[in-house]
Amino acid sequence: MADIGRTTLILDAIAESRGSLSLSELAARTGLPRSTVHRIAQSLERELFLVRVPQRHGYALGPGLLKFGMNAHLRLLSSNRTQLAQLARTMNENVELAVFSGREVVVVDQLASPERLRGVSKVGKSFSLHASCIGMALLAHLPDRQVLGLVQQPLRRFTENTVCDTTTLLERLDRIRHSHIAVDNQEHDLGISAMATGFVGPTGALQAVSIVMPTARFADKRSAALEELQVINPAVDRSSVSF
Repeated sequence: MADIGRTTLILDAIAESRGSLSLSELAARTGLPRSTVHRIAQSLERELFLVRVPQRHGYALGPGLLKFGMNAHLRLLSSNRTQLAQLARTMNENVELAVFSGREVVVVDQLASPERLRGVSKVGKSFSLHASCIGMALLAHLPDRQVLGLVQQPLRRFTENTVCDTTTLLERLDRIRHSHIAVDNQEHDLGISAMATGFVGPTGALQAVSIVMPTARFADKRSAALEELQVINPAVDRSSVSF
């Protein structure tokens, strides 16, 4: 594996931990030799991509990464905001934009409807890939081998509707690859349903757009939601979607 791949493993491990990690912890999580982790961590520290946390003798993400993250974030938002605003107005429901964040999916933008859902999600909130339609919409763009490397076993059950069987999960992803639509029927939160599509956006980033609403309104609005998501992503095949 080239150094860029090893570096990515180290940065992802620290990002997913949401805290600092020691060299030994990084070696265990990435599967890399401790000496390799030490060498790369020192290089990242010199560029301020990592900083030391003295209390734990570990490393955390540093300020050197901010310029990359902020630039990418602003480009992503500006390229999608007009369409998302139109979608939120048309559907009168919350609309969210999400991207991969390591082994999770994170909401990077949200446009709230007048009947705003409170306490369900917010910008910066992350979700498990297998238990959200935004996560499934993104996973469908990856081969099964890579999917199995991203979804952590055992799969966490959030509600009685959460799919936790790997075989069933892969079968669902195969259907999503044909329809380009993923549906969440109270799989992450009871009383909340959503529909999402994943695609490569104007910035070249793989992203997912979802329409989120109370389950009580979903049956009446799902056909309209499907039509609107096809406007966002012309690859959507409405005839392949089953509810």
